[in-house]
Amino acid sequence: MKNLLVMLVIIVSLLVSCTNENIDENTTLVENSLSKKKSNHSGKMIQTTSPENPDNPYDIAGKIHNDILDSYLTASYPFTTMIQISHTVDSISALNNDFTNLQATLPLNFGEIQETVDSPQLKLEQAIANSGMTNAAKICLADFMASIVLWETGEYEVIHPSIISFETSVINNTQFTNEDKRIILTTSSIARYSIYYAKEIKDKDWETSVGNRVGALQGAIANSSTAVNRSVLTGIIIQNLQ
Repeated sequence: MKNLLVMLVIIVSLLVSCTNENIDENTTLVENSLSKKKSNHSGKMIQTTSPENPDNPYDIAGKIHNDILDSYLTASYPFTTMIQISHTVDSISALNNDFTNLQATLPLNFGEIQETVDSPQLKLEQAIANSGMTNAAKICLADFMASIVLWETGEYEVIHPSIISFETSVINNTQFTNEDKRIILTTSSIARYSIYYAKEIKDKDWETSVGNRVGALQGAIANSSTAVNRSVLTGIIIQNLQ
């Protein structure tokens, strides 16, 4: 119960910064969603939560992220260097039809990726500040990335509707530009799928990380394929260090 109340406070606070609609309506929406999840959990109902959000026009980015990540982890590659991992991720990506249908991936900056691995929070702040998003969108995305750190300690059946509520507020925000929404929703899609993989795919050794999400954001500023590529690569490198 305590965790649900904390989650509610976080979501309402986040929606305040990411919506231009009536906050009372958003609060009611979140309360109903979390109340339903609490009821199901208390009643010991078995319910499988999937990571999808069909209302997010950039949902495919998260799906591709998990497909490529799963292929890499399933093969149990022994690689440890950034170049080895990058080449392998590129090879896997080239066989993924959804990935190849996206815009071309921008060339990697290995120095920037290493900096993200070493100082993810700093690189997060820099990526948001230097992006072309409006100030309101920057605040919204920064709040979301901070909230994720708190959310990911909970159960996915609660995390998922929380992210969905956030994405709905972004989609419905008439003050955000299309570019604002593209960057935010691409980043949130990959975050949503990555956390699902960490929480629900029990036979794989994977933990989502701030660096994994920062890689998604850095790439999302360009396009979806770059977001997927940088997120997977950064996440695997960080995972290997643990």
